[in-house]
Amino acid sequence: MRLLLRPARKRLFAQEPRIPSLQVELSKPAFAVLVAEDDVDARPVLIFETDSISAGIRDLYRNADLPCVEADQMGGRGMLRFERPGFSAKLQFDDRGDTQAVESVIRWAETAPLEPKGNLVRNEVERSVADAIGEFAEELGICVHHQVPFGYAAGYRQDLPRLIARHTIELSVSVRPEIDPEAPVVLPIRVELRPESERDPEGVEKDQHVADFVCSVGMPMAAIQPAEGDTLRITYSLDGHDDILVSPNDADEWRSVLRSLAESALEATGTAVAKT
Repeated sequence: MRLLLRPARKRLFAQEPRIPSLQVELSKPAFAVLVAEDDVDARPVLIFETDSISAGIRDLYRNADLPCVEADQMGGRGMLRFERPGFSAKLQFDDRGDTQAVESVIRWAETAPLEPKGNLVRNEVERSVADAIGEFAEELGICVHHQVPFGYAAGYRQDLPRLIARHTIELSVSVRPEIDPEAPVVLPIRVELRPESERDPEGVEKDQHVADFVCSVGMPMAAIQPAEGDTLRITYSLDGHDDILVSPNDADEWRSVLRSLAESALEATGTAVAKT
């Protein structure tokens, strides 16, 4: 298993729910999900919620057969409320039983069917980016997450427009939690494979607002978009970096370019590179 932090709730479903009263909550992220290490689509095995969620979100998880655990604390004891298709439980524990409680809900979740679930990795380019970063991630002390709302990728900023705070970014590179428990994001990566002429104008507008904001505050971010022929263009937000054209199937080139950007982002955010 691997832990993916802060995926937008709407991306956890095979078909994104269109319920007006729940759209704000669906655009916000769950705390984390567990996915199987060998699942190239990164479908959620278990959702972790640490903020309060509405009965409407619980119903959506239940109806979509998405196992979920809500974590809370009462009277100095931890509490996990777990639900999966056909089974629910509430566990209370102190610091002597926290490991056993977590292991229990993971075992229960593993027995739930994987179909139908949402894919947190949605196309081959996202997969290529994640695979390339994975080859040097341990050396640099980083890890990759998927489908993160921009507001969580950018971090708390008073000047962040609400319009783009809930706009989902396909990949987000953070410091590994075992190095920094807050797992700060160092490099959001947007992936768009459709030409602008074929896209929803509202999505194009939000992407442009994100790009404008990123450049205005000087934060590192990369965007991958279609270019000439079969190539893809990688644009990086910080000065001194030209656009780069890459072939979708050139794994060595992906690894070289993305490592350079990750190292630049670590330096720009003041995060020391972790040598292992």
